[in-house]
Amino acid sequence: MSDTDKPLDPSDEKRLKTRGSGMGKDYIPFICIQDLSSSGESIRIPGHKTGRAHHLLSGIELGAFIIFDWNPQTRDIREQFPIPVSDTLTICQQLGIKHPQLRGKLKVVTTDLLIDFNSGRKMALAVKPVSALSDERTIEKLQIEKTYWEGCGVEWKLFTDREISKPMKENLLWLRPALHDAPEQTVIDREEVKSLLECLSEYAGLTATRICARLDDQYGVEPGSHLQTLRHGIARHVITAPMQTSYHDWKCSELQQTSQAITSVSSYAN
Repeated sequence: MSDTDKPLDPSDEKRLKTRGSGMGKDYIPFICIQDLSSSGESIRIPGHKTGRAHHLLSGIELGAFIIFDWNPQTRDIREQFPIPVSDTLTICQQLGIKHPQLRGKLKVVTTDLLIDFNSGRKMALAVKPVSALSDERTIEKLQIEKTYWEGCGVEWKLFTDREISKPMKENLLWLRPALHDAPEQTVIDREEVKSLLECLSEYAGLTATRICARLDDQYGVEPGSHLQTLRHGIARHVITAPMQTSYHDWKCSELQQTSQAITSVSSYAN
């Protein structure tokens, strides 16, 4: 029996009726973490751009997600996005490879992250550990995705665990509470930011976290107040920071006020 004659997996057929469509807060991923027998590294995380919980299936997916959720160019992020089986069957025939299936039933091919940018551009992202790229079957499945998205005129990229450093991931996770504390409509007080950076500039060689704590004591404000201003400023792209270095080690001289929002936070958004 050829792949084209095989039935679709019943669980996938059921999911297609209610999942994998819509945009923003209305989108439901094709695969949710409760569908997995073992949660592993799976995580649900609130999305700043979408206002909904995102279902991420690995720590690498989390790393990719938080990059784009912080990116000012991003409009929408859809995870576990299903590709039509009719298209993947045709692609597999063209490439001469076996269609993904389980116990003789066809499985829906999904793309880990589909990013929509404010410009109208889209990007499809396959997220895989480098260690998986030596597996021939994994490469075949990636080729299915790549062929489909490029045929749709959508850029397709591979994101591995080498694309985000440990300090960068730590910093982006540290910024996330500030994204939710200060929604898009909130105006960042640039004068407050300017005043903070002027104070920090007097201690150029010292770490910003240490000096923020000293300023709290000096001005008699609640502990963490100055650091919170710093975090909000970076989260809102009005302060630039060396994101490849842990925020614990940022020197005061490395923090600068911007005149406008950063246009890109990753080579994946260029």
